Amino acid sequence: MASQATVPSPPTSTSTAMTTDSAQFLVPPLPSSATVPPRPYQELLSRVCDGGVAVGIAVVAQLLMAGIQWVLSMNSDNVEFPPSVVAMAAIFGMFCACGCIFPGTESFYRNHLKRPADLLNRHMSIGFTIPFLMICNGSLTDVWVVGPIIGCFVLTGLFNTILSYVLALPLQCLMVRWDSGSWSSSDIEKGSPTAEQQRQNPKLRSSVKSVCDSMETDDFTLGVTPSDLPAAESKVIPTRAVSGLTTVKLWCLANPMLLLTWTLALIVGLPLRVCLALDTPLSTLLLFAFWLTSLAIQSSLKTSPYLAPFFRTLLSGLFNAVLWTSLAMAAYLLLDGHLSSRPLPTMLTTLQTKNPLSSALATSFASPITAGDIALSILNAGLVSWGLKLYEYRLQLLSRAGLTVFTVSSLVALGNVSCGPLLAHTMGVAPQDRALAFAARSVTLALGNPVLDTLAADKSLNAAMVVISGIAYQMGLGFGIGRFLERSLVNIGLPGGREKGGNDPRTVAAGVTVGINAAAMGTAYLYETKSEAAPYSALSMMALGVMTVVFSTIQPLVSWVLGSVSRP
Repeated sequence: MASQATVPSPPTSTSTAMTTDSAQFLVPPLPSSATVPPRPYQELLSRVCDGGVAVGIAVVAQLLMAGIQWVLSMNSDNVEFPPSVVAMAAIFGMFCACGCIFPGTESFYRNHLKRPADLLNRHMSIGFTIPFLMICNGSLTDVWVVGPIIGCFVLTGLFNTILSYVLALPLQCLMVRWDSGSWSSSDIEKGSPTAEQQRQNPKLRSSVKSVCDSMETDDFTLGVTPSDLPAAESKVIPTRAVSGLTTVKLWCLANPMLLLTWTLALIVGLPLRVCLALDTPLSTLLLFAFWLTSLAIQSSLKTSPYLAPFFRTLLSGLFNAVLWTSLAMAAYLLLDGHLSSRPLPTMLTTLQTKNPLSSALATSFASPITAGDIALSILNAGLVSWGLKLYEYRLQLLSRAGLTVFTVSSLVALGNVSCGPLLAHTMGVAPQDRALAFAARSVTLALGNPVLDTLAADKSLNAAMVVISGIAYQMGLGFGIGRFLERSLVNIGLPGGREKGGNDPRTVAAGVTVGINAAAMGTAYLYETKSEAAPYSALSMMALGVMTVVFSTIQPLVSWVLGSVSRP
């Protein structure tokens, strides 16, 4: 009895309180009263600050690209090279140099630039919407025209996927086994935890070991992956009853830009279009409104507790933001063209003048800027910000894995430039400019434009192929196809039970495959799911585009390709 009297009641654990508080931050429970708690306002303020920094990064990127474009234009004999790629490399090199001189560079990036850069990467795919829409300019209604294009697209996609993975996996195995023959410890750079250290201290283990492991069909969240949450928190579902007013307030706090763009479109863009016949303000505001609405619906589908995991993956994959934003803009153009008695080709010219903000700065705004130009500027700024992501994963990139990425990307680029148009021509793809578009079949827009200009290829068809490849890869990875193939084919005969490091051959090969075949959309998806394959995907996407540009400048090769395609 005495011993029982001396035992105090256990106090409330501080860690439990912290866990509950962090759970409210990551997955905020709906309050029972009509008063909105202060935490959503704090999160809104944080998101506004991140958005302001992201806008600042985009402005700096445009200024940097404008300066690079002015320098490159000084010598007109040189081939047109994407300023966004040069700016990306410059940002990467500058941060690496600053990291060697100033020890606080890493903490500065993670505390002040990482979240804004992730936000910019999330919205950069809006730059694909208008080029994808421009395919309406072509006469792709005849089955004898569409059939060969689809057949060649599928065939080259399968071939490039298999080729890139088959080349990258054994090459990275050879790179890793060069010293000790161990996959898990021979290619981990200084400062990264080895497999032995990871076994001794599980906290050092990476939450995502490969691209295949990161694509669970029942684990989707917006901004925070389930691997970052404790098990008890990742499945938190609010059950308390709330009032309708509280629900509306919380939704408004979670989607401020969505409300702002729709409001401005109605009270600013629409009156300017009706009274002054100005197309750009309304089309730009509607483009952002459709984009943010598509993202909001897609995020709701990903996190809906009322759908089975399979249907969450299926619906979120089908509701691709690029696809549905393009369809919504097409509906707007058809409606506006009908009301103003203008044909669709004329309406399409109001969306794009191929004059992004960086080019407008270099030419002192000699030409007007349209909605498509603003979207392309965001895409270019996102590509420049990838220099920050490359700096974040510099230990993996500045290694033997980087050599693997460049080698495989160069071989695939050479094959695409030399054999892609020839295969398309052989399969009956016509006219010549559509067959030549297969030279840059999966090269992202900002990197493929110089190649398409050199070969006089169809840019709208190229944009459609890039977008469709990205959608296909997103849905395939979401359905676990990559994970299934890795278990069924790749892991057969390979040593099991090993811990995977950042340069594991399967991770590198998966990143190279996604980067080469899904370009910016696939890479952005890997960053969103926090996969370790993301930096290799970004590097392979960049290497593929750069080497495609390089090969397109070799005049004997270009002459041979053009001559082969022009033959009847």
